[in-house]
Amino acid sequence: MSLINLNKFKVKLLLLIFMVSVSSLAFTHEIPKPSINSGLVVVYDKAFDSLSGSGVTIDNSDIAANFSLTYPVSPSIAFETGVISGFEASVDLPSSNSGTLHGKSYSTDGALTLKAQTNTNYLAGMKFTTSVNKPLNIYARTGLIFWDVDFKVSGSGTLTYNGSTYNSNSFLKVDGSDPYLGLGLSYKTNDRSSLSFDYHTLASTNAIQGAAFDISSYSISWLLNF
Repeated sequence: MSLINLNKFKVKLLLLIFMVSVSSLAFTHEIPKPSINSGLVVVYDKAFDSLSGSGVTIDNSDIAANFSLTYPVSPSIAFETGVISGFEASVDLPSSNSGTLHGKSYSTDGALTLKAQTNTNYLAGMKFTTSVNKPLNIYARTGLIFWDVDFKVSGSGTLTYNGSTYNSNSFLKVDGSDPYLGLGLSYKTNDRSSLSFDYHTLASTNAIQGAAFDISSYSISWLLNF
């Protein structure tokens, strides 16, 4: 099973789990107030994980900031919208390295650094809560994230990618939208605020110009009710 097909399967399976979980909830409690959320995200970007070889060094982690607004429509379901600040992954390639990146051939003449710079991401989706009006709260999140990535090259050598030659700046730009899926745990610190811990995966269901946007992340956030 290819990575894209596997991600499609994961999306369908997790959405089914979310729907079953939500259908078992009672809706007799008071609807929570809207909230704002902000925090830090540790991102693991798989943009260069396919590259390997002697002298290849991959840095696939970075730290970003997140900000979101949550608007409950029932005690168990809320709409959410937000942003994640930019982040990047990089790989150092030695001279005379060659292989395939995003389905296209590449080769290097001299040592180079490639970077995948992801600009600010925007997301919109829903949050499903399984424990209502309790200090400890477990929830799931799903929706769409809108992204764009700029692949850049720098260094003393030359990169040949898909038949074209580059020695600086961008060699590939892609943008699109994909599902995000997440699980989280929040702890109420008082009547108006909470701390939350989240895991997210952004599962690409298609490849654009051969590039699939696949990241996972862990975050810690502070939530404040209006």
